Amino acid sequence: MKRIAIIGAGLAGLTLARRLESKAQITLFEKSRGVSGRLATRRLGEFEFDHGAQYFTARSSAFQKFIAPFISEGLVQEWRPKVLTLAEGEKPDRRDWFEPHYVAVPRMSGLCKVLAGNLDIRLDAPITALGKNADNQWQLHSAETNIPEVFDWVISTAPVTQSIALLGEHLDSSILDHDVDIKNVQMSPCFSLMLGFEETIDLPFQAAKVKNSAIDWIMVNSSKPGRPDKPTLVIQSNNAWAQTHVDKESQWVGNAMLEALDKLSLNPLPTPLVQSVQRWRYARVEQALEQDALLDRKNQLGACGDWCLSGRVEGAFLSAIGLAQQLELSL
Repeated sequence: MKRIAIIGAGLAGLTLARRLESKAQITLFEKSRGVSGRLATRRLGEFEFDHGAQYFTARSSAFQKFIAPFISEGLVQEWRPKVLTLAEGEKPDRRDWFEPHYVAVPRMSGLCKVLAGNLDIRLDAPITALGKNADNQWQLHSAETNIPEVFDWVISTAPVTQSIALLGEHLDSSILDHDVDIKNVQMSPCFSLMLGFEETIDLPFQAAKVKNSAIDWIMVNSSKPGRPDKPTLVIQSNNAWAQTHVDKESQWVGNAMLEALDKLSLNPLPTPLVQSVQRWRYARVEQALEQDALLDRKNQLGACGDWCLSGRVEGAFLSAIGLAQQLELSL
């Protein structure tokens, strides 16, 4: 049975592993302390924050079929918040969502944790380089951990910049010179400001899209199904603003986003008990690869992820499914 190393244990990596687990021996390597990737949840004391993707939609029949059993079990539920559009100096407008928006319950990371199940996943294992041994098998190198196993295939589900940094020098040149040049794929950053309150917060919405501001979205995280009662906000920055300030200190970013929040003329918030900033360097796909995945059969390398398609959670799933279907022909 072939051995496959999958870099990254977010939705794409876990979906790929599940689709191939009966056909190959799979090992996943995740640089973080837990699975989930962008479907991330952070615990700060007694507070929890979905500080990555706030929700997801299901537009394809394949993804709808995938989440259907999770909906039946209550692990995935539709979120129906009151949504407003806000702008400084303007009256708030009611905003409608014309399709179901879903969240994992009781936290966004829960979906990936279920998918992880009994898979062989190495956490705190950032892979920094690849190399071939004398038997033409792949060896993985990490600054933190010695990886003793060897692999027939290596698949990266990391963001495009990190995937190409890892795989690029080993890929067949024709892969990099594809009609849709991988160097044209663009991703932009985002900051997530997390605020946890002891007191009730008085806001006229559960979710708000913000215009002409450093802020892009405000989410009352605690309003989602199955969340703890402690009031929590997740405030996500505008991507262009984040690109300009991507290397600023977290304290500066948090203060700047709070200043932008003050300009929206909302009811004053109580002093937060906890406050934290997450920097996502590869948050939004501005220009996708526009194909399911990268696959180099000659060198037995591949890459998939949301950056290949739509940039949405569903895009990560569909990219992994597309790559799995191609890989099955070689296993």
